[in-house]
Amino acid sequence: MDIQTLLAITILAGAVVYTAIRIKRNWKKGDADPKCDNCDVPEQLKKQKESDT
Repeated sequence: MDIQTLLAITILAGAVVYTAIRIKRNWKKGDADPKCDNCDVPEQLKKQKESDT
């Protein structure tokens, strides 16, 4: 095997490991941020808008 093949295989293996780690991290975390589930900002903005007019 020449050096280019070994380098390509090394880069490919690194990319596969990196992608697997990112997928695993996102799978555990999920799409929604739990801190924002009960967010009352829209209600506060509505109250503020009503009080400005």
